[in-house]
Amino acid sequence: MADPVPPPSDLPVPYASPWGQLARAARAVLASLRLKLRELWRRNREGDLSVPGFWPQGLAPLFWPLLLAALLALTLALAGQAWRGLSQRAVQPQAGAPESAVLAPAPQEAPAVSAPARVAPPPVAARTPLPEPEPPPPPPPLDLDLELDPLLALLAQDDPDHLIASAHPVPAEGRLVLSMATTYTDLTPASRRRWAERWQQRALALGYERLELLDGRERLLARRALVGSGMILLDPGASG
Repeated sequence: MADPVPPPSDLPVPYASPWGQLARAARAVLASLRLKLRELWRRNREGDLSVPGFWPQGLAPLFWPLLLAALLALTLALAGQAWRGLSQRAVQPQAGAPESAVLAPAPQEAPAVSAPARVAPPPVAARTPLPEPEPPPPPPPLDLDLELDPLLALLAQDDPDHLIASAHPVPAEGRLVLSMATTYTDLTPASRRRWAERWQQRALALGYERLELLDGRERLLARRALVGSGMILLDPGASG
């Protein structure tokens, strides 16, 4: 039997469904993509794909698989973090709704106000005088002997034997005058010179260029040398 002749059509070409063409094109794209992936896999296994210069050439086949795995893990981590953030924002309004409902007090009817009953005033009790507050105790007297001159405190670091009785700075003249105790005059001349030179170095460090040592009667015992360095020791009563 002969094949049936298709009915005549008004179209110039036979009709083809676009969905069928789309399916055939998708199958062709998938086949081409599969062939391309197989080619890339073969080239990567052979070490033909380019890798960065720092990557060892012997491990070239592992570079691209590791890179793809790292990108996939990073994408999944970012997606999970975004999903958790959306879930927390969605849960917070729902969790706050019951609290607002609980905190809102229900309206109550105002109780009926009845007329206040007359209550007899309580008897006035005799007022007892309140005790007068005791005055605060006077502050303890200040012990002036405990106060220490700041300059004398600095010099005390170089005066373990407490040979310095008092310090009198004259900043305008760059001069520092030290009143010595009687124990200083009882020392030998070598000891007095050693202590005087030590205090001179301390005075220079504090910004005083001239140092003078006086006894209890305001007599000059030592002063800085006008030429050179060091201290000049004088006999008690010398005019300097």
